[in-house]
Formats: sequence, structure tokens, C-alpha cells
Amino acid sequence: MSIKFIDNLTLDIYIKKEIIKNINLNERDDLENYLKKLFKILKDKYNIIIEGFYEVTVYVDKFYGVVFHLEKDDLDYYEYFKNQVDMRIITVDTEFLYLVDDIPRDLLNKVNVFINNNNIYLKIKEQLTKLEMMRLTENSKIVYNI
Repeated sequence: MSIKFIDNLTLDIYIKKEIIKNINLNERDDLENYLKKLFKILKDKYNIIIEGFYEVTVYVDKFYGVVFHLEKDDLDYYEYFKNQVDMRIITVDTEFLYLVDDIPRDLLNKVNVFINNNNIYLKIKEQLTKLEMMRLTENSKIVYNI
């Protein structure tokens, strides 16, 4: 899991598919239960407290896993949500792109390459090995909200 703070009201949580393989992301109860456990982990391990009302967009990619995009609603009646979480959840099936500086030659037959505004993007077209996936994610920026 990795966490990226966009600003003081928005964060992204990246979870690889191996970690969520037993979660049915299309089943609302499963997803809500997983999010509750995730929020507890964030609080206990990272001292990140999730409380209030959140718009949660779940971007699902069959090769990587998910990105939970959380946007906190900055409501005037904040005290109402003290120590509580309420959320609106939207699930989006998508294909992640990977912004890279260089094209890894050993992956050329497993990815499609796109160039836009002098940026190089890779889109996975067949399953990568764990090592290939790790190397790709370490050397790229995931673009998920296409």
C-alpha cells in the first residue's frame, strides 16, 4: 500500500491486487467493510485519521489493483461527523497508464506505448510478472483517472 496526499482534503491510496484479491469490489457491503478496515489501518499505523464525509472513487485495474481516491467534503457542520465516517462510493473499471521517462525494452511486447505532449505512457496489455510489475511501478507514475 502506498499513500499520496494531493492536498489537505484529498488523498490517494494505492493497493496492489494481491492484497485485495478476496474483496468483491462490486459488492457494496464487502467494499464498505474493507474501507472500514483500511481506515483503521491508516489511523493505527500511519496516524492518518479519516473522519467526516468523503467522496470515494475506487479506480479498478485488472493488472495493478485499485486506487482509492478520497475527497473530503469540507462541510460547515464538521462537529456532526466527529469520529465518524460517511461516504459516497463510486467504482470505476479502468485501465491504468504508466507515465515513464524511458520505454523498458524488455516489456515492449507486453505493453502498448502512447506518446502525448512529449510524455511517454505505457498501457499493460498482458499480465506482467511480479518483478516486471514492481519495476514498472517503481519507475513510473500511475495515471488512473483517464
